Amino acid sequence: MSSNPTASHVDTAGFRLIRQVLRSAGLRGSESDASSDMKRDASLFLSAEFRSGVRTKSALLHSLANRKRSSTPASFDPQPEGSAVDRWQDEGGR
Repeated sequence: MSSNPTASHVDTAGFRLIRQVLRSAGLRGSESDASSDMKRDASLFLSAEFRSGVRTKSALLHSLANRKRSSTPASFDPQPEGSAVDRWQDEGGR
């Protein structure tokens, strides 16, 4: 067994770092104005970034800021599956 963490593993220190970044970005805690979906999406994004090798607070904040700038509101608030079906039927789908 190797002493190096695998790429898919986030250790306790990694989770602490991700929580710090989320808190710094206003995406953690009950005082945050962000929706729970936005908080969850940001947490998943940062976990993936951490696993891919982004391991400092400043680099994770930078990645999150770049993601926010390149994202559209639709990526944070996807339409429920039912509304897509309704739209399809309204447009003549059978």
